[in-house]
Amino acid sequence: MSVTSHVANVPQIETDDATDAGLRQVIERAKVTKSPPPAWYRTMGNNPEVAKAFAGYWDLLHRGGTVPHDIKELARIQIAQMVGCEFCARQTSPLAASITEEQKMSCALPNWGHPDPKTRAALHYARTLTLDDGRDAEVYAELKKFYSYAEIIELSAFFCLTAGGNRMAKSWSIEAHGGVPTIPENAMSIHGSAEHQLQHKSSHSA
Repeated sequence: MSVTSHVANVPQIETDDATDAGLRQVIERAKVTKSPPPAWYRTMGNNPEVAKAFAGYWDLLHRGGTVPHDIKELARIQIAQMVGCEFCARQTSPLAASITEEQKMSCALPNWGHPDPKTRAALHYARTLTLDDGRDAEVYAELKKFYSYAEIIELSAFFCLTAGGNRMAKSWSIEAHGGVPTIPENAMSIHGSAEHQLQHKSSHSA
């Protein structure tokens, strides 16, 4: 039996081959921050200027701002699960110390609610932006109880950047999926419900 190796749609550059000092710094820093990991920036490093600009904007939104990092990191994991990106869902920021394994594997389930109302409001908003157009009046009423307009802008920009990054990671096929799944069964998904996905697969295999 032959063993086939994974071939990405966009290859990763070797760190030593990066002639741009700023890009090398971005890749090395990703070894510490881990969300996203070096593989992301080695892929994006095919265009160093885009990689460096993305890293700066990502750090501003994910590790900067006034919204607690743990809230944004849990929402990032939730969005990765809803978009269906195993590569992104496996990542965890070392700075997000309060997030439990139970929370990681429950945050995208339809009926799960975080015990902290401020976190719950952000997660509800992340859901509407990822699965719909984000204009839900009830979600906004909840959101405004805990966040200023400046913070809503911060969350909006981060959630949309996250969702777009997940789609890019899937499109580039950075890594082969395998091992223990990080996306729970019956998670909310941009592809529809788990039942709908099963029916869709069955119709195409018939």
